[in-house]
Amino acid sequence: MYGYVNDALGLSQLGLDEETSKKIVLEVLDFVTQGLSSKPDVDTVLRRIKRLKPQVDELVSAKLLELIKRPTREQLEFIVYSGGKAAVAEISRLYKLAKEYGREDLIAGLQYLWTKYGIRSPVQCPKCGFNSVMPDYSCLVCGAVVTEKYVRDALDFGNKLNIFVKTASVGELRLAVERGYVLLGEDGVYHPLYRPTKPTVLFQVYLKSDEIALIVEEIESRSQPI
Repeated sequence: MYGYVNDALGLSQLGLDEETSKKIVLEVLDFVTQGLSSKPDVDTVLRRIKRLKPQVDELVSAKLLELIKRPTREQLEFIVYSGGKAAVAEISRLYKLAKEYGREDLIAGLQYLWTKYGIRSPVQCPKCGFNSVMPDYSCLVCGAVVTEKYVRDALDFGNKLNIFVKTASVGELRLAVERGYVLLGEDGVYHPLYRPTKPTVLFQVYLKSDEIALIVEEIESRSQPI
């Protein structure tokens, strides 16, 4: 059984030692035979591996990352192109390795996986190119730190602030002035206590004196009798 499954998974092409291969095969066998009342024959196992290929490949990738400290180029390629969410869980490690190997194609593959499965940020990191700049202004993938100005420019803060000033309630505008900051996201500027209905990356952006003056002017204009 081991040999057939090993060949079906293509493990022999990844340069694995026998111990590692056996551990992976056992994990796969356990996965594809779940729910069966009796021991399956080889053909049944191979058919299940084929039918569950995306899940099996993700499982193999996860085990490779668990068992191998430094994947080879071939192993890294398999993980990037077949690992799915398993690759995203180790995105920083894989990015550094792909960078070291000079594999820009694999970095592009990782960027695709991050956009599909990762915590996508509306701000792209200027160093690694992933949309992975988090609310603390650091990149979750490569660790680079960007400035508030970079985030302001990337998300067109000036225009979004103007829209916020015109559309927010007086209470929300006053809250922004009192706290001295607003929340900035891909879709707009929000008051400091805003809570999105779905997971969204928002940046805390401190208001400059002229921006506060703009908000105060709007508040006062609404207080004037018509």
